[in-house]
Amino acid sequence: MPKVTKDHCLEIINKFEPCSENQKQGVLGIDGFTNYMRSPAGDIFNPEHYNVNQDMTQPLCNYFIASSHNTYLMGDQLMSQSRVDMYAWVLQAGCRCVEVDCWDGQDGEPIVHHGYTLTSKILFKDVIETINKYAFIKNDFSLDLGTSRSS
Repeated sequence: MPKVTKDHCLEIINKFEPCSENQKQGVLGIDGFTNYMRSPAGDIFNPEHYNVNQDMTQPLCNYFIASSHNTYLMGDQLMSQSRVDMYAWVLQAGCRCVEVDCWDGQDGEPIVHHGYTLTSKILFKDVIETINKYAFIKNDFSLDLGTSRSS
């Protein structure tokens, strides 16, 4: 990136760094760096990739699709946290297939989590609301919800 100034770097930090402590120190942590590199401002994106240059009239199964397994998990499949913002993150990264593992919750309200493990649980309705909000921001292509339901 030619002619980068300190002020420009601070703008990047303030825009992409989620940790307020890192912002105060004027540093970009791994999450901020990842956010920056995944954005058009990160200078790694070829602007031509935003235009569709292939036949998109075929059935969905005819295409390579970016998909996400255990979309809701922040880490390992046994004890990590489940978070709805993981759906927003993968959808904004271009995934068109996300996984929703739906279970009966204690109070009868459906939850999403990796069954029979110590992973945390999130509300199904929060997952669906997040998917609805972010599914078509980056593109208009169809979305596949890989779901399973257990009780």
